Amino acid sequence: MFLDGRTGRTAFLFSADASPRPGTGRELRAECPVFAEALDDVCARLDPYLELPLGGVMFAADGTHTAALLERASFAGPALFALQAAQYRLLGSWGVRPDVVYGQAAGRMAAAYAAGVFSLAEACHAVGTLARLLDALPEPAPERPGMDGLLGAYGRTLATLHPRAPRLPLVCDVTARPVGAETAEAEFWVPRAPLPFTDMAGALHRTGVRTWIELGPGDLLVRLLPGCLPGSTGAAFAFSRDWEVLRAGREPAAGPGPGQR
Repeated sequence: MFLDGRTGRTAFLFSADASPRPGTGRELRAECPVFAEALDDVCARLDPYLELPLGGVMFAADGTHTAALLERASFAGPALFALQAAQYRLLGSWGVRPDVVYGQAAGRMAAAYAAGVFSLAEACHAVGTLARLLDALPEPAPERPGMDGLLGAYGRTLATLHPRAPRLPLVCDVTARPVGAETAEAEFWVPRAPLPFTDMAGALHRTGVRTWIELGPGDLLVRLLPGCLPGSTGAAFAFSRDWEVLRAGREPAAGPGPGQR
């Protein structure tokens, strides 16, 4: 979490800084029934696309073969989406809601779900399908043979979905602008290289964002903010995410979030 003053808009940042480490979210799962229920729901929706149940992989003992599966793109992407979707639902239950959402690379689909573009079922279908396709590429990279075919197959899956206009401002990580009618085009959701976060942070700051909450396994993006924003040194306050502070409602949040389906 990062606060650049206590007024202004709130942005949720759905990051893609790294795959969740084994056990990420274990404490929230034990202490927060809303988070546990949401995580179990998302994992159950993604399990049909995976070789092993996602929850078992996410909470496997560190150092085991099962835990090491999180290093594979076919598990890392679903684990990231499940974690972010559950965190989002938890924050909503505490009354912490965004005015704008931003999803970076692999976090793009969770941001789209939060903004109401896709239902949970649709988002899980997209995430699960991409995971299944990536599983055929042991070391996925844009230049690897077969990637064009993979993206084509993923695009055909996206074309079967029914995206809606975002109910919350959703900022594109490729253009740094709010998205609109282009969300209805399947090609828009095919993975593309994002802009540097410095550009994104500046664009969001110019729209009045002053409170930043990162969803995902870490806080890489909010740690970058002091070097990205004008006047964000000295009087600004930076924190790693403090779920107890958020639960207590001591941080500002404005605007209604989309209903959960």
